[in-house]
Amino acid sequence: MTFWTDLVDAAVLGTGRAVLPAPPPSIEGLSAPGPPDGAGLLRLAAVASRARRACHSAAASDLTGPAQAPPDDRPGVSVNARLRLVSLLADEQQELVAEWLRLLAGTGCRPPEARVPDLLWRAADSQQIREALIPLLGPLGPWLAAMNPRWEWAIAAGETGPPDLGTWTTASHRARREMLDQVRRTDPIVGRDLVAATWQGDPPRDRTAFIAGLEAGLSADDEPLLERALADSRGEVRQAAADLLAKLPGSAFSKRAAARAAAAVQVREALVVTPPAEATKEMIADGIDSRPPRGTGLQGWLLRQVAAAAPAAWWTDYAGLAPADLLAIAATTPWATELENGWTECAMRDAHVPWLTALLDRPRRQVDEMATVLLKALPAADRDNWLAAHPDSQLFAAIELAPAPWSATLSAAASDRIVALVNPGGQERLSASHTRVRRLLRLAAARLDPPAMPELDPAEVHPQLANAWAAMMNTLSIRAAMRRELAEEPTP
Repeated sequence: MTFWTDLVDAAVLGTGRAVLPAPPPSIEGLSAPGPPDGAGLLRLAAVASRARRACHSAAASDLTGPAQAPPDDRPGVSVNARLRLVSLLADEQQELVAEWLRLLAGTGCRPPEARVPDLLWRAADSQQIREALIPLLGPLGPWLAAMNPRWEWAIAAGETGPPDLGTWTTASHRARREMLDQVRRTDPIVGRDLVAATWQGDPPRDRTAFIAGLEAGLSADDEPLLERALADSRGEVRQAAADLLAKLPGSAFSKRAAARAAAAVQVREALVVTPPAEATKEMIADGIDSRPPRGTGLQGWLLRQVAAAAPAAWWTDYAGLAPADLLAIAATTPWATELENGWTECAMRDAHVPWLTALLDRPRRQVDEMATVLLKALPAADRDNWLAAHPDSQLFAAIELAPAPWSATLSAAASDRIVALVNPGGQERLSASHTRVRRLLRLAAARLDPPAMPELDPAEVHPQLANAWAAMMNTLSIRAAMRRELAEEPTP
């Protein structure tokens, strides 16, 4: 213990129960000797407290500091770049902090050492900042993380090499899932063997997560384990297995699902729909639920599931029609809703772009939750292209689903849309609420890429949007400055 700690303990316990510590040699001569009573304790405390304020520490201590952090050979950033990061952190500009870090990753420089603790704190609560910071941590990040339990993720992020498979049976659920994801990316066979080795003893939560984790590196070799999971006693495990088996076009499950779909829906000049009258044992074994929700007919419920179980790509091959054409002729049948719902489920499961875009292109009276889910299910590039091609759609309000930075195509479409909305004449023509336009301006400020200013005279901006417009332009100028500052000559 240090002298100061022993002194505080004596003060708390009282001089009648504790022995006053002997002062270290460095301050011993500054304290007049006195009896080991309250007055003596106060004299020692007065001397020791002044020594502490002067940053003096006793030489004698059994506490040792940590070893010095390993050196980081990467160059530092410019002074202006450091000051910019300090400003962004002080202003709680989380999205811009993440962008600053992403830009830094392209320079080969290290983050300012003095700001790394602050960044670790922010990353503990922000997935966006964490993802941008992990590639930049260097040796200092794990060194600091060893001193704070909330930064443990930084230690794991700094580790290199394969995971310790010997901890598979003892690690936490999250650690096992992360281990499986990492192994499946490099050696899918080893990953599958891990899951199979503990399958019998794993709880349902683990079995469900591990089956879903087999999607990375999914191949026909995984089919036996997935078929085993398809026979599980828990419905969530069976559903996870069915979703992956449906993504294996040559699997026995896919063939069974396609056969059921072909029996229920025949394509002639029009669709001839014959829903199953009941759920057979084979259907139930493949995850078909025989109990419809209240208010839903059994045949319609089974038809929806049969349509969803078949691979999305199979439907267009089977019918010889594009998804939009299939939706159009299905609309003439009494089972249009059930078929569309089933096709929607398989399109989202398979992330099938033609089906997803066809479903998004259907006219709708209002933007519902399902439309947003469809848009989110699109791969990033296709989502950006769809939004850019439909700037007047109500779904353009879901542009927030496109993370920063926006693609050049989407950025150009958003800039044109903004110019049309902030102009007083355009505002009346488009009947857009000021609140919605301000939200778009805030998003564009942080996500337009490159951060180019929309071409519009500020005098032409609607008066009620002038402040939001000015704020967007200010943020865009900051983002442009960030790029210039990080391109400046690094400092030692």
